[in-house]
Amino acid sequence: MIFPIFVVVTLAEIYVLVSVGGAIGAWSTILLVIITALIGSTLLKQQGWSIMAKAQQSIAEGRTPALEMLEGVVILVSGVLLLTPGFITDGLGLLGLMPWSRRYFINHFLEKNAERVFSQRNSVFINRTKSSESKTANKDEPIEGEFWEDK
Repeated sequence: MIFPIFVVVTLAEIYVLVSVGGAIGAWSTILLVIITALIGSTLLKQQGWSIMAKAQQSIAEGRTPALEMLEGVVILVSGVLLLTPGFITDGLGLLGLMPWSRRYFINHFLEKNAERVFSQRNSVFINRTKSSESKTANKDEPIEGEFWEDK
């Protein structure tokens, strides 16, 4: 599924770059791609530090920074899109760096995948066996052993 998307996006990027290059010139197109990359990298750095501060504040308040972690993933994907030369990927990358559109992407993803993300059958944190229950029952008993140090 990802290979056809990669091919279509690459062909669309080439078409847009050639069209813009024909309209404003090759050097102007290259300069425009460089300017969008510089603006994007500045926004990427600023938004990344902002999300890091929000995550640290959530941890300090005793909350799990789940939303901040998802926003960090969107920022990471946006950074990859900004590194890819072209106007379509730069536009998508810049959209991922805007806080209002980032929330929209996260809400849309969670609406589509909520059942898979939050189902217990995908959880690896639940382990209910008799052996683990018996180990926790003997938690207060001392452990005997020997210790020696080689010189």
